[in-house]
Amino acid sequence: MQDVNVPVTNPELVHAIEALQKEINADTQDVYFKAIKNARFLSPVTIVPPLKPDDAEGKATLEVDTKISFVGFTEASGVSYLPVYTDWSALKQWRDITDEQTLITSYDDIRALIQNDPNIAGFVINPYTHNIPVRRDVMNNLDAGPATRWTAKEETEVAIGLPANDPVAMKKAIVKHLKSQKNVNGAWLVLMEKGGEFSFLIAVDFIGDITETFNGIVAVSIPNLRQGELLDMIEANSDLGRQIMRDYQPFYKRKTLGFF
Repeated sequence: MQDVNVPVTNPELVHAIEALQKEINADTQDVYFKAIKNARFLSPVTIVPPLKPDDAEGKATLEVDTKISFVGFTEASGVSYLPVYTDWSALKQWRDITDEQTLITSYDDIRALIQNDPNIAGFVINPYTHNIPVRRDVMNNLDAGPATRWTAKEETEVAIGLPANDPVAMKKAIVKHLKSQKNVNGAWLVLMEKGGEFSFLIAVDFIGDITETFNGIVAVSIPNLRQGELLDMIEANSDLGRQIMRDYQPFYKRKTLGFF
């Protein structure tokens, strides 16, 4: 437990949240995810028995039987979250008391707590100001790297079709992102089975830099992938990509101006 008398501030995370709320794109999401992983949060706790300072500086020693319980809250739907705060000002929006008990926690600390308790769906950053939820599925994918290109070879056996569980939230996030991109003409999503492994496969019709284009889509897709779900992408201008464009409808198509 760190000294809570030392001011806790997270200007990088606060700025990243505010930038993300203004515009969701690959850059703002990348900065936001990195800031979460580097943050030090204030987590409200209940300590029993209460700590008694050992000296004039307010330092205290935990007794053997001391119990520390993290404060959580439950939504009307029955879903529980852990609240975390970026600074004392944000914490006081919840309640302003002089003897507030808190621990300074890292992202890894919070993740471990949530992974050990299946009843907790995630955590919420500054619930009374920014109110940013970070769900369990987002945490499971927070460490995922950028998308890798995968090209089907002629001898590779691949089966594609429409997914039984349509990833609506992910497609909406991608569409919102692509509307701000001038280089993507269309995007198609199917379910791919390759070597016994299933993944969502997105064929992208674009011009320009493939790394920037694909990583931008990945940045908005990862938070909406559920645990165990995988994502691959290919260029629409490939053998498999052209097959997908021929047999399936795009979930995104760039609007073009017509003249008459």
